[in-house]
Amino acid sequence: MNFSDIRHSISDVTDYSSFIRENRQMVNRYLNTVLWFCILTGPAIAVGIKFGVFMAATYSTCMAVSMYMFIVALLHLLIIKIWPYSEHVGLLALISMELLLVFMVYHHIHIHITWFFIPLLSILFCDGKLFSITLLTNYAAMVISTWLISPYDSSTNSTFDTPFEYFVNTMLGYTIETMVMLVAGLTLTKILYDFFSALMQKNREALENSDRLKEQMNILFSMAEIYDHVNLIDLNSMTETSLNDQSYETYELDFEKHAHTVMNHMIKKQVSPDYLEAFLDFTNLRTLERRLTGKRFIFGEFVNTKTGWFRAQYINVESNGQGVPTTVIYTVQNINSDKRREENLIRISLTDELTQLFNRRSLDADIARYESGPMEADLVILSIDINRLKAINDSLGHDAGDELIRAAADCLTSAIGKKGKVYRTGGDEFTAVVHSTAIAAIVDKINQKAASWKGSYSDDLALSIGYASHKDHPDASINELKKLSDKIMYEEKTKYYQETGYERRGKR
Repeated sequence: MNFSDIRHSISDVTDYSSFIRENRQMVNRYLNTVLWFCILTGPAIAVGIKFGVFMAATYSTCMAVSMYMFIVALLHLLIIKIWPYSEHVGLLALISMELLLVFMVYHHIHIHITWFFIPLLSILFCDGKLFSITLLTNYAAMVISTWLISPYDSSTNSTFDTPFEYFVNTMLGYTIETMVMLVAGLTLTKILYDFFSALMQKNREALENSDRLKEQMNILFSMAEIYDHVNLIDLNSMTETSLNDQSYETYELDFEKHAHTVMNHMIKKQVSPDYLEAFLDFTNLRTLERRLTGKRFIFGEFVNTKTGWFRAQYINVESNGQGVPTTVIYTVQNINSDKRREENLIRISLTDELTQLFNRRSLDADIARYESGPMEADLVILSIDINRLKAINDSLGHDAGDELIRAAADCLTSAIGKKGKVYRTGGDEFTAVVHSTAIAAIVDKINQKAASWKGSYSDDLALSIGYASHKDHPDASINELKKLSDKIMYEEKTKYYQETGYERRGKR
């Protein structure tokens, strides 16, 4: 598998554990590339020797470094072909580079910043445990190498009287730097965990939305059905020919005697009275040329008293130089099932899947209507939030959390009834638009139902509720009422946690 395939496999994962597994394969491949590049360390040292940078090193050391890295890189390549997802393979590469540094330091080739490059590489695994192990082995390598060179370096430095003093002083600096690296590395791995967890969640949602879109598109494509009637209208010869039967019976048209085709005279007998006038206007041949000029097709949808919805369509097949149609296909198609699908799609798009309440999209549409028009005198906005939902999810599982969400939805809909609409706008957040002059009684009823609720996982359902009415705030817009109800709800939520002694994350 090449790098492109690996990156593609990572882009398809939707949970963090799968991401870590796929990422480990990719990082192992990248580390192998780094190992191959480390072969160039030998020539680089040789250049340093030539220009007097590494005076104590020898060319044989350069050869040994390159040979060592060649063997390690080759061995690592063979291992990742067998165990591409193993974290131990990555650890092998990192420890090999640490041993390389020990060897280099022992031969008086000092590149101090490189010590912290290796733990930095381990952060790519997004694994705090692996980073800690790498940092620990890295520190051990620094201890060993510093101890080995203490006699030599202390003899060339008048600051220290004994090799031990040099060792302690050097390791003190390394220790401080290692502690800083530990804090920074763990912080980075935590940030990476949070970032990629959120990214996986978005990726999962994107894939789910893609699947949902494909399903909706399949429904839309399936809406194309066999036409019930197909007629060819030749406006040059003024004839109408039925194409539904083998006889291809042709009728003469005369705009002076009638405005509709023979077929439409038959269809109009079954058109619903509510749609008859619109149907006759749409199928009027005297205005058809004008309406269809410059267009590929026009259509109208009407109701048949026996079969339900149908679509009548004129298709411009041929036209003259001015775009005026000369040959037209007229089709009639039953779309009753399509209408039901369309209504179902609209319902799905405006409904929360878990609770079957209206969703945020539906709320936004209703809010927009209130923004452009007057509000009723008894209009009230409620903001509702489930207390301790995260704690229930963490302690009892998401099934318990879902049960709590559905219970809250039931309490709200049963208490509000036909006096308003209830929306689920977030994980534990609900909004209600209510028409009532006794909103306090409705809120009390909601709280009573919540207090008496008993579930399979938990018996504790507590809601924080805030509301703001147009009557109390006549100058406020609908959005200002929503913000005010949110503010009151959050105040109630704070009061709840203060009175119960619960923390937001679930501890008492």
